[in-house]
Amino acid sequence: MPTPRSGTRRRLSTRLLQALAVVWAAATLTFFLLRAAPGDPYSRRLDGVALSAEAQAALRAQRGLDAPFAVQYVRWLGNIARGNFGWSSYHQRPVAAVLRDVVPRTLGLMSLALLTSLLAGLAIGAWQGTRGGRAAGEGLTTAPLLVYSLPEFWLAMLLLQFFVQGLGWLPAGGMVESTHAYLAPVEQLKDRLCHLVLPWLSLSLVGTAIFARFQRASMHEAWREPFVRTARAKGLTSARVRWHAWRTALTPVIGLAGLTFPALLGGAVFVERIFSWPGMGSATVAAVNARDYDFVAAAVLIGSAMTVLGNLLADVVQHRLDPRVGP
Repeated sequence: MPTPRSGTRRRLSTRLLQALAVVWAAATLTFFLLRAAPGDPYSRRLDGVALSAEAQAALRAQRGLDAPFAVQYVRWLGNIARGNFGWSSYHQRPVAAVLRDVVPRTLGLMSLALLTSLLAGLAIGAWQGTRGGRAAGEGLTTAPLLVYSLPEFWLAMLLLQFFVQGLGWLPAGGMVESTHAYLAPVEQLKDRLCHLVLPWLSLSLVGTAIFARFQRASMHEAWREPFVRTARAKGLTSARVRWHAWRTALTPVIGLAGLTFPALLGGAVFVERIFSWPGMGSATVAAVNARDYDFVAAAVLIGSAMTVLGNLLADVVQHRLDPRVGP
């Protein structure tokens, strides 16, 4: 006889298979679209030198680009299954080595932005949701709405203009200064934090506005639920009532966090370019311009995996908060 636990495992297995299918479909589509476009990694200049037709043909043969698309695809799938992401023609290094350098930088930036925006958005939205239309709560609603209407790249440019060119408080870009290695440990930490502030703010401010507005609407809805009136009638303190209402309103916001993750990944591409943050977004844009097939395909594969895993994790957390929501 099937148990609730076995049913949950079965649903999770199904979700994992669906996630794998989504990742495979995204990577496969990218693989064929890249090769269907005019040109290839060796039809342009390499290290500033224009290659002869013979040199281009030799490099294509060396990398297997002269084979039919179907053959290239089968080889690529076999390499991916063995953990070999190929060779980056732009970086002149194995793709896996480049990803080991850039992915942690993007993941760290995105994780920090998601965490701070989620916590700040939940706090602001919950406070607004319990104001019941008071002037203070409604006044604070305007600020998230204004920030929400700004794209990440435009907000990043405004922050750059204000804090760098206007006040001169923060560095314009990069992860560290050129003299970072010669600084004392405390100064090195300060240097890293100063370079982190603007990219982090650019991503987290928009996320905070999104979570705040969504949490506010959820709190308004939960505040009108019958259990709130019952809790008040039983004499529960205002803090306890707010806690129960907030927990009920939290479930849909966690689902939103899973959907926000891919949006953060897309926003990180622009933010990293604006602030010269050496992460996966910057590396992917450079690889696209250079038609670096293997790196772009690997970046899409990693990005798709991060997206589906983020959504799956959000579903699991939702199920733990409210067992009626299936994982």
